[in-house]
Amino acid sequence: MINFKTEKGIFNFRTAGILFHDNKVLIHRRINDDFYALPGGRVEILEDTETTIIREMEEELGLQVEIEGLLWVCQSFFGSDDSKYHEVCFYYLINCEDKESITKEDVFLVSENDKTFEFKWVKIDEIKKEPFYPTFIKNRLGNLPTTIESIIDFEE
Repeated sequence: MINFKTEKGIFNFRTAGILFHDNKVLIHRRINDDFYALPGGRVEILEDTETTIIREMEEELGLQVEIEGLLWVCQSFFGSDDSKYHEVCFYYLINCEDKESITKEDVFLVSENDKTFEFKWVKIDEIKKEPFYPTFIKNRLGNLPTTIESIIDFEE
């Protein structure tokens, strides 16, 4: 995975997927985190970002997803766990035919390797109430862009 630490901070290269169901969006967090994000993961070396989101959704949720389009490329700068982060993330609108296994409950847990994740379906108009990052997405889920947008996001 493309992730490394320097004296100045930590760099991540990741992808995330936006999956809708019944006017809700799927978000997730590591069970011990106090914030949510869109599901996805880090890009592997020599792997394109589309392959990454397809792989991550298969690994984490057992879903075969289709990419509907790239919405945002975001450079995020934020702090977490006493570290400074620089993250580049490709945000894809995704869909899948068989969501039945993950739409039975609004909240469900998934274990992957030694980590447990809480996945949660949240109504689009209620995501603003959630501790969710990056925050720019909260205001844009109800009105997705028609062309790819480049975002630079500085979180406090």
